[in-house]
This record gives sequence, structure tokens and C-alpha cells, in this order.
Amino acid sequence: MKQTILLLFLLITTLSFSQITVSGNVIDNNGEPIAGANVIVKGTSKGVISDFNGNFQISTTSNNTILEFSFLGFENQEVKVDGKSRIDIILIESLESLNEVTIQGFSGVIGKSRKRTENIQTTAESVTALNSEGIESAGITDVSSFSALVPNLKFNSAQAVGLNFITVRGIPQVRGGDAPLAFVIDGVTIPDPSLLSQELYDLALVEVVKGPQGALYGKNAIGGAINIYTKEPTNKMSNRVKFGVGNGGNLQAQFVSSGAIKEDKVFYRFSTQYKNFDGLLTNEFLDKKVDFSEDFNIRGQIKARVTNNFTIGATFQHFNIDGGATYYSVNPIGTDGEFTGGVLNPNPSEGDNVIVSDVLGRSDMKNNYGNIKMDYNLKGANLQSITSFNKVDRSTIGDLDFLELDGLTQGEEITTKTFNQELRLSNTNTDTKFDWSLGGFYQNIKKNVYQNGTTGVDFGGPDAYDTADYVNETNTIALFGFGDYKITDKLTFSAGFRYDIDKFSQVDDLFVTSSERDNNEFQPKVSLSYQASKKVLLYANYGRGYRNGGYNADLTDLFNREFDDETSDNYEFGFKTTTWNDRLIFNGSVFSSKLTNQQQYILDLNTFIAGVYNYDETKVFGFEFETRARLTNYLDVFASFGSSDAEIVEGGTTGGTDGTTTDNSNYNGNKTPFVPVSTFGIGLESSFNITDSVKFNGFINLDTTGKTYYHESNLAKHTTDAYSLLDARIGFSYKNWKLDFWGKNLTDKQYYQEFSPGEFVGSPDDVAWRGRPLSIGTAISLRF
Repeated sequence: MKQTILLLFLLITTLSFSQITVSGNVIDNNGEPIAGANVIVKGTSKGVISDFNGNFQISTTSNNTILEFSFLGFENQEVKVDGKSRIDIILIESLESLNEVTIQGFSGVIGKSRKRTENIQTTAESVTALNSEGIESAGITDVSSFSALVPNLKFNSAQAVGLNFITVRGIPQVRGGDAPLAFVIDGVTIPDPSLLSQELYDLALVEVVKGPQGALYGKNAIGGAINIYTKEPTNKMSNRVKFGVGNGGNLQAQFVSSGAIKEDKVFYRFSTQYKNFDGLLTNEFLDKKVDFSEDFNIRGQIKARVTNNFTIGATFQHFNIDGGATYYSVNPIGTDGEFTGGVLNPNPSEGDNVIVSDVLGRSDMKNNYGNIKMDYNLKGANLQSITSFNKVDRSTIGDLDFLELDGLTQGEEITTKTFNQELRLSNTNTDTKFDWSLGGFYQNIKKNVYQNGTTGVDFGGPDAYDTADYVNETNTIALFGFGDYKITDKLTFSAGFRYDIDKFSQVDDLFVTSSERDNNEFQPKVSLSYQASKKVLLYANYGRGYRNGGYNADLTDLFNREFDDETSDNYEFGFKTTTWNDRLIFNGSVFSSKLTNQQQYILDLNTFIAGVYNYDETKVFGFEFETRARLTNYLDVFASFGSSDAEIVEGGTTGGTDGTTTDNSNYNGNKTPFVPVSTFGIGLESSFNITDSVKFNGFINLDTTGKTYYHESNLAKHTTDAYSLLDARIGFSYKNWKLDFWGKNLTDKQYYQEFSPGEFVGSPDDVAWRGRPLSIGTAISLRF
């Protein structure tokens, strides 16, 4: 096997030597990268587009080749290759072309969902993406704010800093388990799902690709992937400072600096941000705010062009987040004022749905992350090495009974260390019908978990107890490959695979056990796309995804000692259209998924142990649509709708102490919990010059989350109705200054991010995690 792969590498590189590969960067006069600039071999139709950081790479067979650079609103430029392996271009604005009416939306968004630079309107995947301008206009600061713009995607948080619940296309994330989406920053897989909580800033791209993406992103990409790319170091010096304030004691300060240490050779980028928030939700018993947070983030990047064919870069990031924790409200009531009958009502009333715990919960998360990237141009192929490490420390302390009583408390300390190494060889020859990439991957994850608690005097204490003390370790070796073949100018066949070899182990010091198991998983992907016309793309995909299983702290009546690996087989048909002189975009897809061993979570208060269990089989059928229209030169309207019908086909049985098991087959035919049955969004975006020096930008979005079942029983009293959140942002720019005003949940809607029914976990009370109320603020920034 090793010899075969080596021979394949040698064959590909040998065949590539006749190619001349030219790379470079396209920027505007302010030094900002231009995403989607056309780079064409003059006199042909062969070309590429620049990525979200303005980078491009194109191959040719002659030094006499002339490259044409063009982008809407800028003057065209021509450059002769003449032996150059690198060409950097500054495009100058053209006032004439700026007067044209052309959509500014999906058609101009450049993504990297298939690990290569593509316009998302020509990508045979269900993709939602924003480049840097869209990110700034929409006010994207975290995964949650971006998920509001993506159909069939929902992001919630609860319990403590770093505890997230992300649901995509009917596949939910569970406590103690991995996210159903791969999380990738600057091409590096981030395996710890708690890091989805981090603040996002100084970004070049935010992108979500849906459907199983195991062939491209590996395990846990069972429902898709989130791609985030930060802005790269630049050759031209630029700096930006930003200060902001808001209600709830919201304070923000940000600084970004980029430039050349040695012109054209070594570049840096430094960014840092501090945010503080006093909170808006009140503990009625302690008379204190509970949703407070403090966040410090610092990131440094350096990139060097060692030769024209070899670049090396390094990144280091540290952040520290402190925040409130365990502030659950107690006993939410039904809309008819009774526990039976109506669905859950998030509006607090006297004695119901209020936060009254006697302990002020606190949590924190610290992260240290670094990577080293090396890229070597092999004349027709690119060899890339990415080495990364990641350490996350999380801790939580707070109430467990969530009442005024001196009852139960909980504590948790988790440390996760990850090492990744990836080697990837990719085609850079643009004069071919076959595009390909292949490589290998190694990952080691070591996770230490310690959980404890106390019993207070009102519960027969004081006593202290431990509920978990174990170390999980996962070692993964993977081989992968992906290729596109143009059967005709319009028809393209794509296929890929990833083969994961996983080894899991657990050493449990509390229950004095040691466990090991292996799992090998083949994740194929097949795609057929048809470019019916220049503006219409049809595609069909099949993909298999895989989310690894693991070990619970102990066997209980509600779950086993071990939970199984989860797999998904997904079939999808989609279309992408651009009409009305590029002023209207309408994309859609229909999908069907079969999931085996889908994972769910529950807390057993009889033993104070939390665990994950499996359904034998579930299925999901759904569809989604996205559209954007340019009504005038100054106004865009956009909308999206998603539907996910997620059903338990066979719940199976789980757990078993003293012969007692839990029969989840009682829920066969019911809806999968934590999955909104639909999502809907609609909004407006506007941008125009008020004067020659003053520019206006506005963005407003109404995000609706459909009915959500919070337990397999699907009882109405454990179900929330649809709710809508209204967010808006307006900005005024003057030369290098910008003033923004923003608002989130402008109607001050009461809603839940999580709900736990007491009757199924051994508690007399139901508890819920309330969403954040109305938040408003303003910020001023300066570029220099």
C-alpha cells in the first residue's frame, strides 16, 4: 500500500514538470485583498479566481503567456509571465463600472468547501458563505450569529462557557459527544466542540457546507463542516482600532496590525480583542446578574516567502473566557397555565421559569493553539504540510438543584490536548480535465475529565462526592483523496474517500476500569454536476459521514458504559441559478439521510452521572432554499427556508443495572429531540454613498426557529413553538472612520436554548436555559 501511494506521488509530480505555475496576490489600492478577481490566460477561456485573501495560482506552458486580471468595479490589467513564478497585482477602482447594476451576494462569494478556491455558485454542494465585506456588514462575531443566516442550522449554548448544542439537517449535538460538523480554522481541524464558543474577528471567510463531508474533512463531519479563514499577513502596512459599548455593561476593544517585516519576503499580522459583559439575566434569589462574561483574545501570525516556490507560516492564538454558569430557570409552564396541554412558555411568571439558585455559578475556558504551515510548489502540484497543537482547559462550578435551598452543587474540570499532522498533495494545473488532491492525516486527542459535587444540609448533607474521573485518548490515522473529472464541458464527475483508523482508550480512576477498542471507517463521496447553462447548475451527491463513539463514566439504567459510533448515509439533489442579469440568485436542495446509532444525551440524577446513548436507526428528510435579489443599486433582499423531518425509526434499548433497561423503542415514529422542524430567515442589506466621503451600510435580519421537541416522548409540555429573533445593524463610514450601531433580539423575545424535563431524569423540577434578552450597542473604528 505504501509503495503504491509513493509511486502515485512520483507519477503525478513527474507529469507536472512541464507546467509553469504562477502564484500571486490581488489587492486594491488600500491593501485589502480582492476575492473573486478573474485571472485569465489571454486569448483562452482558461483561468482561475482569487480566493478570499486575494491569493491565486495558475499554470501555463509558456513564458510568453499574458495574464489578464479583472474584477467588477476595477480597471483591467495585463502582465506577461516572462519567467516570473510570482505576480502581485494592485487593481485600481473604475468609477464607470461601479455604476452597473449587478448583484452583490452569492454570485460574488468565494468559498473553499472542497479544499480549493471556487465561486460557491459553481460548487456542487449546499454552501452558505460570507467573505470579509459580508461578515462586517452582517456583524458576524461568532458561530451563533452566522448560523442565523443558514437554513437548517441552529446553534445554542447552555450550562457553562464552551458547552454548545449545534444542529444541522436533523442531526443534533449532544453533551459529552462531538459536534455533527467539522470545525476548521485556516485549514486546521479543531476537534474540541467547546471551541465553537470562541469570538470570531478579523475574518476573511465564514462558510458552512452541509451534507456528510467525511471524505473531505474526516470524522465528525457527519452533517457538514464549518470553514473559517482569518485574514492573512499583508505586504502593505495597515492598522485598525475599534472601541464599542452596549447595554448590560458591554465593553469592547480591538486592535489589528499587519505589514511587512521584510518587504516582499516576511509578513506579520497581530490581532487582539477584549470584551466584558456584566449581564442581563437576574438571579431573583441572589439579586445578581448571572450571564456575565469576560473575554480576552490574542493572535499572532507570521508568513515568509523563503523562495518563489516555498512559503512557511506560523500562527499562535490564546484566549481566556470567564462567564456565568448553571443559571437554569425552574419549572417552565405551559401556555394554558398548566403542565399538561400547552407547549412550553418561556415568559417568566411569579414562581415559574425564574432563576433562583442559591449558588452563583462560574465557568471559564482557556485555549492555547498554534500551527505551522509549509507550502511547496512542485510545478503543477502543491505539497502542503500542516502541523498543529491545541490545548483547552475548562472548569465549571455551580448549583445542581437550581433552587434557593442548600442542596446539590456541581463541579467539572476538563483538559483536552490535541496534536494534528496533515500532508496534502494537490493539483495546481489549470489546463486539465482532471483535478485532484490526496494525502494523509494523523491526530492524537487526550481528554481528562473530573466531575464532582456536594450535598447541602437541606438535602441531608453536608457531603462531597465524585461522579467522574477518567482519561480518554484517541489516535487516528487517515488516508484521503478527492478528484473531479470533466466528462464534457458541462458534465463533471467527482469522487472521494477517506479511510479512518481509530484507536480509543479510557482509564477510569473512579470506577477503576480500563477500556480499549478499535474502529476503521470508510467514508466515500460521489457527486455528479451538470452546468446546464452559464447560470444554471444541477447536482446530485451521495456521502457517508461518521461521528466517533466513546465511553460514559459508568453503566446506569439510562445508558451503557460505552456508546457506539454514529454513521450517516445521505443522498442529495440540488440546483443553483443566477438570473435577471445576475440580479437574482435562487439555490435549493432536497436531501434524505439514514443514521445508524444516532447519539443522544441524558443526565441520570439518581446516580448523578451523565451519559450518551444510541438510537438504533433514525431518518431525516428535508429541503432548503436560499435566495438573494438586487432590487436597486442600493438595496438587496435575501431569504432562506429549511425543513428537517427527523424521525426515530428504531429507538432500541439501553442501560441495565440489576436487569433493568430503558426501552427507547417506545418512541419509534416520534421526532428526534433538539431538532427544529424548520428554520426561516428574511432580511435586507443596503449600501450607498451619502456624499463623496460618507457611506451608509445597513443590515436587518429576522431569524425564525420552528417547533422544537426536547424529549423523545414528544409531549407538548416538553415542546416549544416557533419563535423569531430580529437583529439589525447600521453603519456610517467617513474616510478611514466607521461608526456602527447594532441590536440583537430587538423585540426582546423570550425563548429557550435548552430544556430538560425532570420526570425523565429523576428530578421533581423541569429546568430551562433562557436566551439572551434585547442587546444593543455602538462601536467606532479607525483604519490607519
